[in-house]
Amino acid sequence: MLGAMTSAKTSNTYRLRTDKNPIALTLGHSRQFVYVANWGAHNISAYRICTATGRLSPIAGSPFASGLWPHSIAASASGKFLYTANGKSNDVSAFRIDLASGALQPVAGSPFRAGNHPEAIVMTPSDDVAYVANGFSGDITAYKIDPATGFLSELPDSPYPSGEKPLAIAIHPSGQYAYVANRRSDVQAHRIDGSGGGLSPVAGSPFPAGKGPTAIVMHPSGNFVYVANFKSNNVGAYRVDHSNGALLQIDGSPFFSGQVPIGIAVDPSGDFLLVTNGGSNDVSVFHVNQATGALSQVSNSPFPAGEMPCGIAIDPSGPFVYIGNWASHDLCGYRLERPTGRLLAL
Repeated sequence: MLGAMTSAKTSNTYRLRTDKNPIALTLGHSRQFVYVANWGAHNISAYRICTATGRLSPIAGSPFASGLWPHSIAASASGKFLYTANGKSNDVSAFRIDLASGALQPVAGSPFRAGNHPEAIVMTPSDDVAYVANGFSGDITAYKIDPATGFLSELPDSPYPSGEKPLAIAIHPSGQYAYVANRRSDVQAHRIDGSGGGLSPVAGSPFPAGKGPTAIVMHPSGNFVYVANFKSNNVGAYRVDHSNGALLQIDGSPFFSGQVPIGIAVDPSGDFLLVTNGGSNDVSVFHVNQATGALSQVSNSPFPAGEMPCGIAIDPSGPFVYIGNWASHDLCGYRLERPTGRLLAL
């Protein structure tokens, strides 16, 4: 039954049943909660994290209805709001998070219109602007976020062109730049207008990537950008030129990951980069050289996951790692061991 909750330890992983096709995960409100976008069920599963063990328990009322085919999910830094980019209904669902229980309530006016087939949603570090990558219309919709209500108001000049089939967005910690992974093998870089949130192309953009870039992440230092290339089974690594936002290829890049890398994340310390490999049903963990940005796989990597792992959420206080498995309709949970970087079953 969809939504049934079962857990087991198999293949050295903690497994928790969710709803159909969990594709993306995020953490909410001081990292107390995990929210999962279930693409095939058109809803969001919500869980509370046990701070001692990292194990998850469902929040009352979960799952919560979203739009059709939620591809991406993001929580505001304030912990008050949650948003999903819904690919089939071409809109964004907005929710207020109950800070005590973790339950979701729709924001008045939700859902908000997006472009054709929205694939990803992110917010600036200051929580004032949200950006949505529209895969079929090849552009970015930008919204002002009302800090009191979570209401989204589209910017007057939005949407902004951003290459062929944009799938994922990463925002520089300074809030100055946005980087977009376009499935047609490049990375589009934008300068963010600090006053209004509008986008303009960075000189030299787009920057070449591998085949089929599908996910992108910014290193917490703001010095490096990493892109998962699902058709070439590797990770592209770039250094950020802080003077203009341009991307420079790092020596040794690209780095082999696993088969069909889909999701990518960096732990908050910046020491480790994780990649979900949908073709080999595992998770690659890399040590990040914080001086150069180069990657090297940690001992025993890759680590087993469920069937077709996709989204990743990392709890900085645990530190716990959660993976959504598209084909087995469940989550895997791990503890990120330091200093080795190994993933241990919860």
